[in-house]
This record gives sequence, structure tokens and C-alpha cells, in this order.
Amino acid sequence: MSVNLSTCHLESPNPAHFTDLFQWRIRLEVLEEIDSDLEFKVVWVGSSSSNEYDQILEDCEVGPLVLGANEFILEHDAPNWKLIPPEDLLSVTLVLIMVHYKGQEFCRVAHYVNVAYNQEDLNSDPPEKIHISKVARNVLISKPCVVTKPIDWGTGEGDFSMEKPLETLEDKE
Repeated sequence: MSVNLSTCHLESPNPAHFTDLFQWRIRLEVLEEIDSDLEFKVVWVGSSSSNEYDQILEDCEVGPLVLGANEFILEHDAPNWKLIPPEDLLSVTLVLIMVHYKGQEFCRVAHYVNVAYNQEDLNSDPPEKIHISKVARNVLISKPCVVTKPIDWGTGEGDFSMEKPLETLEDKE
């Protein structure tokens, strides 16, 4: 693997108001020179029943990257709550951070997010109409689901090597 995602840490307050910005501290270790930028895509899963409600919160390229450590803050808006089915808004969902090289996804970090009212009485007896000013999100940062995939980095014929699993990503912090 030519690039290793070593840190993906939520820097913004957590829990937070549902409509607050997200800020992630991303640290990459570039092990071999690469000749293209990396694409980062952040997706909010809007409904467990259909991906038509998924929202792309950020889609950007990062580069050029230098050999060694590269670190940056990835900042993006919260999802548009009006595009989420009301019956799915107050529940547990996912925020996905996907990293691509030349169109090939090589890393995906998924965090569960609990979305609920910030007042217990509203959770036990929710109003008919959503009061977004009283809705909070809590990203469960302690146990991300991290998946890495071998890709062709272009460093040699059939180079699909993997450095190390990222299951211990948050343990490094």
C-alpha cells in the first residue's frame, strides 16, 4: 500500500447540535510516491431502507502529497435534515468517509451516529413536527468500522499489497 490512513479523528464538538459543522483530523502516511491526488468523500446515510436519501457532505481532492506524514482538517456541513425521511431522522445512522486513488476506493471509515432530541422528555414523547433546534447528534467515535481494500497503486505489475489493517486506527491516538 502506498498510502496508509493512520488517523481519522472527529475534532468538532461531540455531541453537537445536528446542524453544526463536522471537522475531521486526517493523517496520511505516504509510503511511496503517488502521481495523483486522493479523493475524499463523506456520505451521510439518510435511511437504512434506501440509499436514495444518502447525502454527499463533502467530495474533494487532496494533494499533491509528499512522502511521509500529511495531515489536514476535513470540514463539511451537516446533512440537510429536510432531505431525511422524518421517521428516519431520530435514529442511529452512519457517516462514511471514503478515500479513493484514481477512482479506486482503498479505505472506508464508518462511524455510527445517534440522532436524538437533546431533552429526554422530547425523546420519550416526541412532537409530531421535528424541532431541529433541539436535535443533537452523537458520533460514536470509540469504535469505527474501518475497511481497507487492495488496489493497483501503479507501483508495479499487480501491486495489491496491504501494509497493516486499520482496525486499530483510533488506538493510535
